[in-house]
Amino acid sequence: MPATILLISINRCTTPYPVYPLGLSHVAAALRRQGYPVTIADMAFEADRLETIVEATAPRFIGLSLRNIDDHRIDETVFFVPQLFEVVERVRRISSATVILGGSAYSLFPEELLETTGADYGIVGEGDEAMPKLTGILSGTSFPAPAELELVPGLVYRQGGRILRNAAAALDAAAIPVPYRQSDMFDFYQSNGGVVNIQTQRGCPFTCCYCTYPVIEGTALRRRDAAVVVDEIEEVTARGARYLFIVDSVFNSDNRHVAAVCEELITRNAAISWGCFMRPKGITKEIMELMARAGLRHVEFGTDSLCDTVLAAYGKQFTVDDIVQADERAYAAQVRHAHFLICGGPGETVATLHESFANSLRLKKTAIFPFVGMRLYPGTSLHRRVLAEGGIDAQTDLLHPYFYITAGLTKERVTVLLDEFHEKSPRWIVRDSTPEQRRVIERLRAKNITGPLWEFLAQ
Repeated sequence: MPATILLISINRCTTPYPVYPLGLSHVAAALRRQGYPVTIADMAFEADRLETIVEATAPRFIGLSLRNIDDHRIDETVFFVPQLFEVVERVRRISSATVILGGSAYSLFPEELLETTGADYGIVGEGDEAMPKLTGILSGTSFPAPAELELVPGLVYRQGGRILRNAAAALDAAAIPVPYRQSDMFDFYQSNGGVVNIQTQRGCPFTCCYCTYPVIEGTALRRRDAAVVVDEIEEVTARGARYLFIVDSVFNSDNRHVAAVCEELITRNAAISWGCFMRPKGITKEIMELMARAGLRHVEFGTDSLCDTVLAAYGKQFTVDDIVQADERAYAAQVRHAHFLICGGPGETVATLHESFANSLRLKKTAIFPFVGMRLYPGTSLHRRVLAEGGIDAQTDLLHPYFYITAGLTKERVTVLLDEFHEKSPRWIVRDSTPEQRRVIERLRAKNITGPLWEFLAQ
């Protein structure tokens, strides 16, 4: 009989709403396809039952998925890695199972996290192929041959006193399994935010200087077939889902892909509202109207700046005029939209911040969420730039939150400027939501209103 496998989602963050562990569900589906009995435990709502779950399942393998290193906030940063240490320690006390680390955050610091947690193995990048291969090898022996381990894509393992890492591999789009959405997890996320996640493509070909998507998923886009995507959407709507969020790094990487998914939704009359991440470039009037007819209700634009010189320094490959045009088309199609900015990165000055403030007045009814500083991660072009400039050296600890702010600015100076402009334009949401705003959100959730709900902050 195949070995029992327990997969654990480490993430406990529920602000502004809990995020479904989609990657782990894809891995669970790949393992189940190979005949493994799989249980998923979610620390967002089962942290106090962990030992009970481990004892009840008696797993041969335990996979731990770390979604985020921290919350990307420069003030009062919440560091999530200790939660991973805690879970490893708890399962080690009561189980002799092989512990395997994975998840998008793990992929950024694989050797360091394998060493510091004492886990047995790690997987960098996608686990859909690697996890079944590894468990298949380990099921047959306690001492796998090095040649066998070398065949597992993205595997991180110990050998001869060293930690080695295999090259990661990108799964073909047609081979990406439909995620296994365990009933208790599905019900929890439906009851606490009502948002179901779905991924229509993997990979990111864009060149944002700070972004880890190309590091984690690769630069080659792998688009799932529109019919397969909508099959999955119909499955979750049949289970009661009323809102979904497309978690692609950029949904509109190609308007043909967007059109294919939307036309399939319309053809099948899939009655569900949805949101997505988009880049504010190349959005035609026709494609925005098509998305709206297909159920699009919210767009989160990865805008980053409203100043052309800063956009160029960030590697964004679009302009303020592109942003304004995308904003106008979302507004005309009655699609709620928000812009997310990063203030203080390369090329930013007091003058460019004031330019962003002025240009924001060209935008229609929207919410603008500015973040101060860029979280620095290894493998990004920003990391290479800061190394070359001597701002850090190769030994600098980036696992613990490290934020880059360009020379000539400080966190305090940027924050003061944001606060001052917020007084003139409340659509700039520069602080955490107020108690009254949180009460409003809670009341809306109680009325089963789904979606991100940031539109209630827009002016």
